[in-house]
Amino acid sequence: MDRNDKDALRTSKLSRRNLIKTSAVAGAGAIAGSRFGNAKAAPGAGTGVRRYSNQGGGEINFAAQTTDIQQVQPLLDEYSQKNNVKITTVPNPYADLYAKLNINLTQATGAYDVVSMDDPWMPLFAGGEFLANISEMMDKRGVKADTDFLPQLLALGEFPAGSGLRGLPWVGNVQVFAWRTDVLQELGMKVPKTWDEVLTVATAVTDAKKSEGLYGIGLRGQAGNPAATSFLPVLRGFGKDLLDPKTSEPQLETPEAMSAIDLHLKLRDQTPPGVENVGHPENGINLYSGHIAMSGDIWPDQLLQAFDPKVSKVVGKIEVGAEPAQSGVKPADMTGNWLLGIPEGAKNADAALDFILWFTAAEQQKRLLMDNSIPATRLSVLQDPEAVDKFPFLPGLLNAAKQALPRPRTPYYSALEEIYGRWVSEAIAGQTSGPDAMKNANKEMRDLLVREGVLS
Repeated sequence: MDRNDKDALRTSKLSRRNLIKTSAVAGAGAIAGSRFGNAKAAPGAGTGVRRYSNQGGGEINFAAQTTDIQQVQPLLDEYSQKNNVKITTVPNPYADLYAKLNINLTQATGAYDVVSMDDPWMPLFAGGEFLANISEMMDKRGVKADTDFLPQLLALGEFPAGSGLRGLPWVGNVQVFAWRTDVLQELGMKVPKTWDEVLTVATAVTDAKKSEGLYGIGLRGQAGNPAATSFLPVLRGFGKDLLDPKTSEPQLETPEAMSAIDLHLKLRDQTPPGVENVGHPENGINLYSGHIAMSGDIWPDQLLQAFDPKVSKVVGKIEVGAEPAQSGVKPADMTGNWLLGIPEGAKNADAALDFILWFTAAEQQKRLLMDNSIPATRLSVLQDPEAVDKFPFLPGLLNAAKQALPRPRTPYYSALEEIYGRWVSEAIAGQTSGPDAMKNANKEMRDLLVREGVLS
């Protein structure tokens, strides 16, 4: 057992003080951490309880994001009617959902039977054994998680490795690198594979097209999750992650991180004006309105907009692929999946498992993709000819998903993200230098991990 596994098992002993603090920190920066990186409730959305009921049958209390509940409502209605099950939904905005799950799961209140969770939350909820072991429940039924799930996405439901699945993925969200094929062709440039090449192409595009309102690249500069999420693929592309996978030591005060922030700030100079205020929606708008030629921080909802002729000026001009990486470094995209789990102490665990297995089946996954534009977690759906015809970017999304990595698997990631995302944002805004941002973030992150007993 390595250091990470020991730390993972230790999460079951996390104090209520630490859990509440983790929840508060995550909530403060959660606006950009939803399924598509932006937690906006739909017009008229509330946080009340809605019931889908039939007389008799089972009962399921389902906690999820408000916007997700609205999108999957037809499937909930169908399941309720066909299976004579009453489904009580508990919709919440992203930050509120995390806070409520934190309290109810860690205290085993039995308030929920099914919960929808962002994958960075799994090290806390799964590692702390606050979720039922779905693998054991399925074994008792003679059921296995089939191989149609992308293994990289299925693995997000297990922490630490080998402990059994405590969640099944239902939203296959993956961060990708996107580029304008027409712009690169016009300038006679190839698709960049390294971050150095990205800078070269971005600079050439800005020099040639700035007068037309087109800039080389887009990234996010808002403090917290936005700036952190745009910087992490660059950092990983230089061969370092936020934390050392063996020791959990922060790795921002390293030569690789210093090179990454130096390049990131050079990319900043090739973005549209006001990058320090850009969040997830703005970066997507910059892509589909034709103001940027590339971005390494693009998510499926933004691609859907880019392929929608009602809003997009670049239909048929966007391709996607794996994140760039420096020579000798393995490319790695980032997951942003959502998973369904069953809290320990759930009053209707068997009914909950029935629902989860139905909801994550290929048939429902395809319907969610085709009708609601929710990216699938199953290979058969992502390769389905009808789906690819409607969403031409799916092959690129699939390739990215096959080499995707989650954010660092630690119950303290939300707090760490707030720290380094704040310092990266200050560097982007010119309020501090890149090296100072890395040094200060590294110190603050290490201090936090020391306080929590992860490091000494």
